[in-house]
Amino acid sequence: MTKIDWRNIERRLGLRDAERFAKREIIPQIEEAPVEALKKNGERENRLEKPMSIAFLGFCASFLIPMFFLPDTWWGVTPRFLLFFPLFMAWMGGAIFLYRERFVEALTNSQSRYVLQAKALTTLAENVGLTYVPSPGGAPESLKWLARRSWAPDRLREAAILIDKHGGMDDAVKLVRQSGVMIGGAHFVGDDEARTKYHRHQTHNAQIEDGFQGVRNGVSLNAFEWVERVEDGPDIYHLAMAFISPRRLHGVTQLRSRHINWPFSARHVDMKSVGVVAPAFESRFRMRSTDQVEARAVFDPVVLERMSNIAHGEKVRAVAFEDHLIVDVEGENRFSMVNLMNGEWSEETVARSMINLAEMLELADAVAHVFKLRTAA
Repeated sequence: MTKIDWRNIERRLGLRDAERFAKREIIPQIEEAPVEALKKNGERENRLEKPMSIAFLGFCASFLIPMFFLPDTWWGVTPRFLLFFPLFMAWMGGAIFLYRERFVEALTNSQSRYVLQAKALTTLAENVGLTYVPSPGGAPESLKWLARRSWAPDRLREAAILIDKHGGMDDAVKLVRQSGVMIGGAHFVGDDEARTKYHRHQTHNAQIEDGFQGVRNGVSLNAFEWVERVEDGPDIYHLAMAFISPRRLHGVTQLRSRHINWPFSARHVDMKSVGVVAPAFESRFRMRSTDQVEARAVFDPVVLERMSNIAHGEKVRAVAFEDHLIVDVEGENRFSMVNLMNGEWSEETVARSMINLAEMLELADAVAHVFKLRTAA
């Protein structure tokens, strides 16, 4: 068991007696979550593991057919793209139908954990001056599609309604989608029109959760997590943050970590490479912009340092345009106090969520400082 540095959390979050707050305000809410039984190996049971494995393996096997027979040309790639989602949903729907009783029980428990964790995170957010939104943008389109099927269990429909009720932040979600930072690590081959359709499909079907919104040192902040699905590996969580500048930017600037794609852009903007201000970050980041002076002012050394701190070595993308600064950082499931699949929680998961929130607010403070300097100039 790792010793928790509560004093560090107090200092960074501005909370008084963080340990007492966690044990009296947060933990009593999440400890009511239903917990799955332990298996012989000491791990918690996951009742959906078998049906999900069957659906995934069936999908992979069926998708290999067009992958094998269709060539790597635009007329070969396009049918693959069009078949991907229907095939995936067909296998998922079949698994839900065959194991519907198991899904109903798992959904009931997950809904209970979801609500309890939302209450705990709401309490935490309120104590640092933010509002917590459990499901920014409402239920994912894939879940809504399943819920509309005639054979879908009532519990599945209830889950979609519950998530929609806990939605919000629609404008922020739309803005982040349009910014182009919501892209994964996959390289898509095709013309501009096909790439735009692929990006729109990916962003509108991404699972979005754990939203925070508020004003930090005079600058509006909207943040949420979205999940990148990886076929041959674990899911990748992204923290997307949208800041609104009190003064409109002159140009367009994009920033990224090394060895990843630039943010997606449907507009053709003539940007040139820009060296970052701080030599310490030259090997970490790449930047391009239509306004080199403004780019270095927005992504100053403190902002880059805070972005590095919150990333913990993972990938980063950012876009500054109009009156927005959008940052996307890969990493862990930052605000998972309770495992929604099996109900596990601990003091460490609570403390980790508090630290992750502190890192987000520290970046917000750095961005607010930069915006204030620009306004005063």
